[in-house]
Amino acid sequence: MSAREELLAHTRSILWRAWSTSSEELASAAVDTLMGLGMLVPEGGAAELAGLRAQVADLEAERHATNEVLSDAAEQLRADRDRIAELEAASTNLVAERDAQIIAWLDKKSREYGTSNRETRAKSEAVWRMADKLGRGAVPRPLEDPHDSPLHHAYTTGRDLPEMPRG
Repeated sequence: MSAREELLAHTRSILWRAWSTSSEELASAAVDTLMGLGMLVPEGGAAELAGLRAQVADLEAERHATNEVLSDAAEQLRADRDRIAELEAASTNLVAERDAQIIAWLDKKSREYGTSNRETRAKSEAVWRMADKLGRGAVPRPLEDPHDSPLHHAYTTGRDLPEMPRG
């Protein structure tokens, strides 16, 4: 039995007893019961209760709108993550193709040096070793140009400035 059903059963028993004994006790018990159930509010409380119900309705509408925005944002996040994964896979494929071309070129260069004398054999072997290391992944490759590399500068050099007419 729920709390509400217990309260109603208790109220019925009180009302029955009050009916049989005195009307004053009946009125008092009825007021207490109705207040306990939220069906009776003190003077001026009806307007406050209506205002609170309106606030609850506004908050529910706002929560619903926020949930829609959040679900849209979550969908966009999923789409962005899928696109990032797609681009990373494409980048990995491009790097693999580039490495295969570099290794093929190094192999060709190694054969071009030949083995006719000690010096050309040493050059050929060094180039072949480099191709072998690249093929095995033993040479680490930076994914991007680091911001502290000599190629990176945030300042304007003379060659970056516009030319001034001489006159």
